[in-house]
Amino acid sequence: MTRTAAAVCSIWGLLAASIAVNGQTQAGSPVLADDFYAGLRASPAIRRDFFLDGHLNKILSGRGRVVSVDATGRYKRRYRIVLEGPFVSPKITFYLFADGDDYRSLLSEGDLFEFKGQFVVYTPLDSRREAYIFDVVMEEGAVVVDEGG
Repeated sequence: MTRTAAAVCSIWGLLAASIAVNGQTQAGSPVLADDFYAGLRASPAIRRDFFLDGHLNKILSGRGRVVSVDATGRYKRRYRIVLEGPFVSPKITFYLFADGDDYRSLLSEGDLFEFKGQFVVYTPLDSRREAYIFDVVMEEGAVVVDEGG
């Protein structure tokens, strides 16, 4: 009996350690922002969708300028924050879905906003794969204070 109990405890310990190392249980391993965006820009246009498919449901971080905040909810979230990404090619528009009532009152057009959340789906906006919409279920976000003014 004690051997069985010890084996079960060690299996649970290994499982807990693997979850602690990965930091994720369902959303997959986190995506490092610099590596992700550099890889996306380096991918030939014809391969970008394959690159993005490999990163769906992972945790994505990024930043952009606020375009709007509205009550167009999705993914069981009440609000959508629309951000314009900082890159020219491919141009990325982020649709962040959040529940916080604070976002609607605190964010205004042009604010620099940084976020982290689950990358749910992407939509190419043209056949040349030079523009995308990324749907992200937001976990956390914050307004970035511009250092230059």
